Order: sequence, then structure tokens, then C-alpha cells
Amino acid sequence: MFFQNKKNHGGRLFTFTTFGVFLFLILALLSVLFLKVSVVLTPTREETTADFLILLVKVFSIAGIGFFIFFRIQNALLKRVGDESSTERHRPSGFVLNTFEGLIQELKSKEEALEQLKKEAEDRAKRIESYNENILQSVPSGVLTFNCEKTITTFNTAAEAILDLPSDQALKKSYESIFENNPKMVRLLNKTLEKAQDILRQDCMIEHADGKKMWLGLSTSLLRDRNDQIIGATLVFTDLTEKKMLEEQVELKKRLVMMGEMSAWVAHEFRSYMGTILGFSRLLEKKLGAGDERQAMVQSITDELLSMEHLITELLSYSKKTVLAPTPTVLTDLLTRIKDQFDESGHYPEIDWALSFEADFPEIKLDQVLMRQSFTNLIQNALDAMEGKGCLKINAFFRRAARRVQIEISDTGDGIAEEDLHKVFLPFFTTKNKGTGLGLALVHKIILAHNGHITVESRAGAGTLFTIILPVKQEQPLVKEPEWKQF
Repeated sequence: MFFQNKKNHGGRLFTFTTFGVFLFLILALLSVLFLKVSVVLTPTREETTADFLILLVKVFSIAGIGFFIFFRIQNALLKRVGDESSTERHRPSGFVLNTFEGLIQELKSKEEALEQLKKEAEDRAKRIESYNENILQSVPSGVLTFNCEKTITTFNTAAEAILDLPSDQALKKSYESIFENNPKMVRLLNKTLEKAQDILRQDCMIEHADGKKMWLGLSTSLLRDRNDQIIGATLVFTDLTEKKMLEEQVELKKRLVMMGEMSAWVAHEFRSYMGTILGFSRLLEKKLGAGDERQAMVQSITDELLSMEHLITELLSYSKKTVLAPTPTVLTDLLTRIKDQFDESGHYPEIDWALSFEADFPEIKLDQVLMRQSFTNLIQNALDAMEGKGCLKINAFFRRAARRVQIEISDTGDGIAEEDLHKVFLPFFTTKNKGTGLGLALVHKIILAHNGHITVESRAGAGTLFTIILPVKQEQPLVKEPEWKQF
């Protein structure tokens, strides 16, 4: 309606203005024509000039009156039209402004809603990212990811602990440099990338920079994007060292079952024969005179028989089923008493003792007699290896996360050759001139009976380290004690 009224007023104004201009032009034209006719018909110059001036005055007078009337009428009409159009224009302009402001407000509300949705989406993405990161850092297995350029992009907390390597020393580096001392590991990872082949449940032994070896159980899988393009791979691994050691101990114990049965039979039979020989040697000693030079030979026979009796006693002790009589014991107190016992003997004045025990060491239920025998044997071997001069260290730790205690006994002796390390717990293996080879085998048996395990690390000329790990809470033995056949 507004635009229609405005259009009608404008049309009437345009028509009136056009009519006025047209009328003015007609009057001017008629004046000119009248002037020309007058000039033509007037005979004299003076009359022509006078008439021309009179005519000109009349024309301009009429034109002036016409223009005056025209502009008065035009101004009145313009004022009326202006007032009406102003009124008409004022009303719809408020509607337009209100409509425009409403649109702006709606756009602002939509913008705020979009900002809120964006913020919620970002928060959700952050929560998901944080949740995934927490999962990655909480899994007990090591997780390592790398891209197609072999650069490590992810290295979780478990990977740091297992490989004993901080993440900042592994991230953004090539796995070839991280595992440079482990070519088998590098070959497996290269196989995953180059042949696009996943690896499942592969066992691999790696070596740390300090020479420490460990077993890893690992699996690899390819990483793909939404377009199914390979962008890298993932390595998941766990520490199988303790499991491998337990398997080796189980296998060793199985082999020792038959050896124990045979040892018990041999000891029983030898003891019978030795009793007969010892009886005849005693009888022969009585028949020979006190000054007979053959008395020395008889005494040598008797001494050798007593040595064999000691060996047989140890053999029977090894073959005998271990029956534990556990009592609450603080291992650090037991180790201190054993150390004091060696000190009081006075045989090792040049030995430097270095004891390091963790505070608040827990009590463990164990057989004090057997465990004392084990630690005494290990310490005696360390003292013999140093030949009475050197440093003997005894460390004790409480591994709270695993609920286990760890005891380390190390010496500065000549060490054990690498080719002999796997044989130190076998019966009858010894590097001593007068050793029986049953001491460490018996220690190994006692530790196993307490659900623990013992390892040895040594290098020729660099000393030896024995590590014993025992659970804080004793349960049923992981390896059943063999039923030794008694003879």
C-alpha cells in the first residue's frame, strides 16, 4: 500500500511538472512567432523597435506571471505530497528497521549457538583425545608407533619402563637408531613396513646399551587412514624375561628330577660300599703297629672315605624333598646376622662390606634355616672368588608394585666365563679345585621352593652378581617339588 500511494503521488507530481514546462515552452514559442510576424509586417524601423520592446515586455510579463503561478502551485503540491510521503515513509521504515533488527538478533543467536556447538565439539574431541591418551599410558604393554619414514611418533610409559629409555630420547627418532644393537628387531619392523605384513606373537631377545639382555614378546600391525592408505605401523610388546627365566627353571627342574633320583640311588649304594671299605681300613689300622710306615696310607684311605661321606651327605640333601617351615622373617636382619658371622670369624680382614637396605623392609614368611643356608653359600662363594680381598655388596629392595623383594649379592672377583653361566646351577658343576658342584644347585632348589627365582650376571675379570627375587606373600609353589625316590 505504501509503495502504491507513493507511486501515485509521484506520478501526479511528474504530470503537473511536465504540463507546466510544456505550457512555458508554448508561450515562449508563440511570443517568438508573434515577434517575427510583427517585424515582417511593420514598415518602419522606429515603429518596429518600439513595437518589439512593447511585445517583449508583454511576453515576459505574461511568462513571469505564468511562472509565478506555476511555482506557487508546484510548491503547494510538493509540500502536500512531501508531508504525505513523509508520513507514509515514516510508518513502514519502522517496520523495516524492526525486521532488520530481528534478523540481526536471530543471526547473533544462531552464531552463539554455532559457537556453543563448536566449543562442545572441541571439548568432546579433547575428552576423547585425553581418554585415548590415558588408555595408551595406562596399558602395561609397551606401545610404539612409527610412520612410513621409520620415525617414532608414539612412545608410552610402559615402553619407557621396559626399554629403560625416556620418551624424549625416542620420539622423532628412527627406530633403526633406537634398536641399533638389535638387528632382529629392526628386521621385524622393516618387514612390517616394506611387505605390509603384520607380525603376531613373536619372541625376540634384545640387548640394552649397558649389555643387559631381555626377552620381549611383540606384535606389529599396520596403521591406515580413512582412505585405507598405510601411514605407519604399531609395535606392541611385553617383557617376557621373568617368564623365560621361569620356563628355563622349570625345564631345569624337570631335568634334575631324574638326576636327583639317580643321585639318591648312587649315594645309597656308595655309602654301603664305603662303610665296608671304612670298616676294613679301621681293622687294618689296628693290626699294623703304631710305628708302621703303612699307617700313613691307611690314614689317607680313611680321609678320602670321610670326604666321600661329606659328598654323599650333600648329594642326599639335594635329592631330599624340601619341606619348608616358614616363619615371619625380615631378610635385612637375616643378612646382617650372616655378615656379622663372617666378620667375627676373622678370616676376611681385607674384605670391604657394603650393605644397602631399603627402609621399612616387609616381613616374609620363609624357612629361616634353608634361606640362611642359601645366603651363606652365596656369600661364601663371593668371598672365595675374591680370595679374601675386595668389596662385597649386598643390596635389598622392596618392589612394591610387584609385591616382591629383591636381594643382590655382588663381588669384585674374577667372574665367570660367559660359556659357563648357564651351567652354574647344575649339580656337580664347579670351577673350584675342591668344590662338589652342589652348593649353587642346592641354593637354586631352595629359592624355587619359596616361589622365587635366582639369576646370575658375570663377566670374566669383572665380578659376579647374583639376584634373588622372592614374593612377599608365599603361595603354592609355581613348580611342584618333585617326589624324590628314596632308597
